[in-house]
Amino acid sequence: MKILVVGVKGFGKMHLSALNRLNNLEIDIVERDNDVINFVKSKYNINNVYSNYDSALKNKYDIIDLIIPHNLHLEFGIKALKTGANLLMEKPISTNPSDGLKIIREAKKNGTKFMVLDQYFFDPSVVEAKNIIKSGKLGRIHSIIVRDQRFYSKTGWRQQPEYIGGGSLIDGGIHYINTMLEFGGNYNNIIGKSMHGGSSLNGEDTTSALFLFSSGAMGLLYYSWAYMESPQVPAFEVIGSEGSLYEDPKSRTDWDIDTKIRTVYGDLYLNGRKMNIKKYDVYTREISEFIDAVKNNEEVPFKPEMELRDLIAVKRIYNNMIS
Repeated sequence: MKILVVGVKGFGKMHLSALNRLNNLEIDIVERDNDVINFVKSKYNINNVYSNYDSALKNKYDIIDLIIPHNLHLEFGIKALKTGANLLMEKPISTNPSDGLKIIREAKKNGTKFMVLDQYFFDPSVVEAKNIIKSGKLGRIHSIIVRDQRFYSKTGWRQQPEYIGGGSLIDGGIHYINTMLEFGGNYNNIIGKSMHGGSSLNGEDTTSALFLFSSGAMGLLYYSWAYMESPQVPAFEVIGSEGSLYEDPKSRTDWDIDTKIRTVYGDLYLNGRKMNIKKYDVYTREISEFIDAVKNNEEVPFKPEMELRDLIAVKRIYNNMIS
C-alpha cells in the first residue's frame, strides 16, 4: 500500500513513527526542510521525497495523509480525493464547518475513505470510560468536567488566527471537546467565552464553557495555553448519582516518537479505586484501523461527521460568547 505523508516537520513525525510500526507500506513524503528530510530518512523507511504537493500527486497513492496548517485542509484535501486516494488528515477537519462538509461530500462522491485523526477518541481510557457510563454503574450522570492547561510560547503558523482558524480551542482544545461530547452526548446549548490570556498566540488561548446536555447533565470545559506552572489535575471527571469516575494524570505516558506505547490519558479511578487500563499506542491504533477500513472497504472507525460535530461546538463557543 502506497502512502503519501504531507508535512513531517512537526506532528508529522508522530505519523511517520506510527506508520513505520506497520507492515507492507511504501511511504513517500512532501517536505521542504532539508534538516527535517535528513532526520526522517535516517530514522524511518522513506521511499521518495517531494518538495511540492502537486508534483507528488502525479503519482498514484492509496492513502494521502495531511499534516498541514488548518486553512489548507480544504484545498489539499479536495486535491487528494480527486486523485482517487483515500484521505487522512490531522484535526480539525477545516477552519469552518462548511468547508469540512465540502471535504466529506467530495469523499462520498468519489467513493473514497476519509477520516480526521483524533488520538483522543481512540484512547483506551476514553473507550473504557464510555463503557462504564453506558453500563449505568455511575447512575444518572449530572456533571462532566474536562480540562487541560499549559503554557505555549512557540512561534510558527499556529500563532496566526487566519492559519489556525481561531486559537488554542480549535487546535488542541477540539480534542477535549471530543471527549466531552463522547461522554455527554447531544447538547441543547453551549455557553462560553474565549479570550487571550498571555501565550505567544495572536488569537484566543483560554476558553471556559458550559455544556447543557439533552440528558440534563452539565459539562464544564476549561482549556488554556496561557497557564504558567499549571498543576497536574484529572483531565476529565464524570459524576453520577451512584458514583464517580476520573482520570489519573500521574499515569500518563510521554509522547516521544520512540516511546513504544503512547496514550493521551492516564488510568481511571472508579469510585475511588484505581483501574489499570490495558494500554496500546493510540497513534498506531488510529492509523492502522483506517488502513483496515480501506483494505476491507469498511466504514472508518472515526466518522468525519463526528469531527464536524466537534468543530461545530468550537464555532458555537466562538460565535455565542458571553460578554
